[in-house]
Amino acid sequence: MDAIWQAECIEKFNALSRKPLAPGPSGLVPNVWHFDLRFIPFSPPFHILFLVQAENKLVAHQVLPIGKETNAPWLTTGYFPYNAEEAALDICFGLMHSFNTVFGQDKTPIGAITAPYGPWKLTTDDRSLAEAVETKFKALGVKGKRCKVDFTVDLTHKAHDYFKPSYRLMPTDANGFTSSAGDRLVAPISIAFSSLAQPNPEAWMLIPPSLYHGNTPEDKEFQQLIMYAHEFENSEPHPMVHRPSERLRSFRPIGERLEIIKAYITTVSLEQAKRKADAGDGFAAVDAALRLKYGIQCEPDRIISRLYLLKVALDENASAQHRTMAHSVLIFWYAAGREPRDFDPRDILATSYHANEAVRIASEGNSGPDRVFASAQVLQFARNIVKFLIDDFGAPQLFINFPWVVEALRQRQAALRLEQLVVERKMTKKPNRYRCANVGCRVESDSGKMLYKCSGSCDSDKKPSYCGKRCVFMDWKNHKPFCQPGAPCSVVDRITYSTSSVGCSAGGSIRVPLDHDNGKTSLLMSSTMDSEMLKEMGARNSTVLEEASLGENRSVKLDIRKINSSSRHYADRTILEVRY
Repeated sequence: MDAIWQAECIEKFNALSRKPLAPGPSGLVPNVWHFDLRFIPFSPPFHILFLVQAENKLVAHQVLPIGKETNAPWLTTGYFPYNAEEAALDICFGLMHSFNTVFGQDKTPIGAITAPYGPWKLTTDDRSLAEAVETKFKALGVKGKRCKVDFTVDLTHKAHDYFKPSYRLMPTDANGFTSSAGDRLVAPISIAFSSLAQPNPEAWMLIPPSLYHGNTPEDKEFQQLIMYAHEFENSEPHPMVHRPSERLRSFRPIGERLEIIKAYITTVSLEQAKRKADAGDGFAAVDAALRLKYGIQCEPDRIISRLYLLKVALDENASAQHRTMAHSVLIFWYAAGREPRDFDPRDILATSYHANEAVRIASEGNSGPDRVFASAQVLQFARNIVKFLIDDFGAPQLFINFPWVVEALRQRQAALRLEQLVVERKMTKKPNRYRCANVGCRVESDSGKMLYKCSGSCDSDKKPSYCGKRCVFMDWKNHKPFCQPGAPCSVVDRITYSTSSVGCSAGGSIRVPLDHDNGKTSLLMSSTMDSEMLKEMGARNSTVLEEASLGENRSVKLDIRKINSSSRHYADRTILEVRY
């Protein structure tokens, strides 16, 4: 906010007359105003300061933050306090501005109907907010009892009842909803900071598993660039009807990507990237945000990182590619480190907005079978969160908030179903070729080359397949009598473990289901690990994978990659790639 504007606002508020009673339609009533903060899930979303004088049934609202420099959409959407102390400054100026301007009447053609007057008493229904606003008023130089804010829950329900019709009157068509959809939206309640779960800054800056750890600056940079590369890749939109193998072929090898990123950040400093982003460069904004997220050339800062993402996400002049990527990265800013059952409604709505915008911006105006585009981040949100919100959380009205996400998920599931049918046909035609014959092993594959065939003299159409030498040894007692020409098939385990549900993978993969205590199953896949290593990885990370199986059974692909020796800076280093 502008310092001169702030000083004028405080001076005007201190000069307002205050009386115990205020004029109303039915005469004088107590000059008591109740306020709270609410999140409005329009497109883009924002917060409002809501005020009500119950006896007069007068209501007013003010979009926050307020001030001369807060007209940019990214600044309005960027206001997202998680505690009363963060919220207090803008609420104080919102309150003072509201009374100074008679709740905006001074901007109407006829001007204010009544002269400006100050509140005799202010109340709110959140104890921490009452204390924080009162403290901030005093720090700003607001005089005497004008600083006082009382805590009360007596007006909570009445304030919400008065807010509902105001919410329905807010513009809907201009904010991405039809009028009928707006009528079905549940009016947001006031934000209770006292009970609000605080975000975990480190959770959003999640470090993916790597087989290479070290304490040198080079080691740290290597890990940071891997995270940058994966985030960039997972945020790019792709058509939903394409096979994953086609999508993967479009990516450069990890070593090549790291070299490109290394060259860029060496040439363009973070400060230069920020200046470019401030001037409207969409790529620079995404780049600066990712550097700030992972602490590349700086200390990690999730707040400033989010603001740079919002700059490009809400810039209609930026490219669809960069806007989509920014929205995709923002999806998990609100939810990282928390279970869906611990989500605050505000977090759910904000996350839904970014996910839906990521698909809409990339897809709107397209035609044909490749019409809908979505990033891996969006699909992760859709698979794990959407079903939970609709079925478990009991909020089907949230479909209104992410129709594009629902359509992307529908198309992706349809494409996966076609791939699944291809795999099922192969497995039905030659079941022995795609399943380990050792009883109880449960390993399957989507390509025959991923399993060992018996090298004995049994007929080719009867040969069992194995995931490794251990299973060959374990099953030999069973198979030995049948390992001769003309003998029947020795495979006795005819159970199919439904690993075909994820379709094919590029280059083939082995799959093993991992059952969890919560009744869900994670499907572990790999194109580079042997079955024993994959099972060991599953056993070691069972708890993490169980927590990740949120919306439906989860597939996780784990691959060990060695960076090509031609890489200038990172030759022969090894990483563990994790794909959901």
